[in-house]
Amino acid sequence: MQYFNIQVASQLSGVASATIRAWEKRYNAVVPERAENKHRLYSDKDIEKLALLYKLTELGQSIGKIAHLELTELKEIYSTLLHRPYDERHVVTPHHDKVDYDKILGSLHIALEAYKLDIISHEIEKARNLVTPRELCLNILIPLFQQIGAKVGKGELSVAQEHTLSAIVSSHIGQMIGHHYQRMTATNDLILITTPEGEMHQIGIMAASLLCVHYSIKFFFLGPSLPAISLAEATNALHPSAILLGSTRYQLSEGSNLETYLQEFRQHLHVNTEIMIGGNIRGSMKSDLEKQRIQFFPTLQSLDEYLAKKFKT
Repeated sequence: MQYFNIQVASQLSGVASATIRAWEKRYNAVVPERAENKHRLYSDKDIEKLALLYKLTELGQSIGKIAHLELTELKEIYSTLLHRPYDERHVVTPHHDKVDYDKILGSLHIALEAYKLDIISHEIEKARNLVTPRELCLNILIPLFQQIGAKVGKGELSVAQEHTLSAIVSSHIGQMIGHHYQRMTATNDLILITTPEGEMHQIGIMAASLLCVHYSIKFFFLGPSLPAISLAEATNALHPSAILLGSTRYQLSEGSNLETYLQEFRQHLHVNTEIMIGGNIRGSMKSDLEKQRIQFFPTLQSLDEYLAKKFKT
């Protein structure tokens, strides 16, 4: 389930922010979640109810008499008044079509080139409120870092700018992960997410964490560069259903590669768990992983397809 601030809830439902607050205070029409900063967070169902209440008041219903009703009861009233089956598309403004991803990416590029860190953070915050964690991952963050990486390779942006962007994005994703820990999850399956020792790049595994947030999967983000023995200790203690390792290369450090890392991990492992690996590793390694019954995801899109099939309810 996704959540939106009051400004976005107002835009989607068609109800003014002041009216939403009044309906909450006077009639307890909806009870929004609260972010860590105490700001209101509205679910899809909250927005649907607000939109439906607004439509019914336009049809002559008294807000004081219907605000306390459940969503199913409001739908029945709506269908009766209009003599047609209820259709959410006629009530709630579809927000996904309004998101201009190119504009968001363009704004982030301009801000990064000028080292406008406050604007970068603001744009990412806006994106968080407009789209789902999955869309943030696949439609904004992946294209953004691909484009930035290409510009760094051409010398159009510096490595410092790329690291600056990574730090800001990591901060925002970290907040989303922390908030997810406080919510109920749709499954008891647990996934541990990390990178092997020597692999410091963490944007990929943070993006993977966003997909877990989207599908309400229980997971623990263990950060980057985790020694094999430490990962085995965590796995033995937590009994996860799966381990997700992110790696951008096969050779991790001098004298250590992904294969030797997995061997050391298994030597200290005392429980059964699925091993999944995602990232840009050499093609020949893929067949070796498949022989070991290790799931391999070359892209976040392929990981998304897997999670959607296995966990989407």
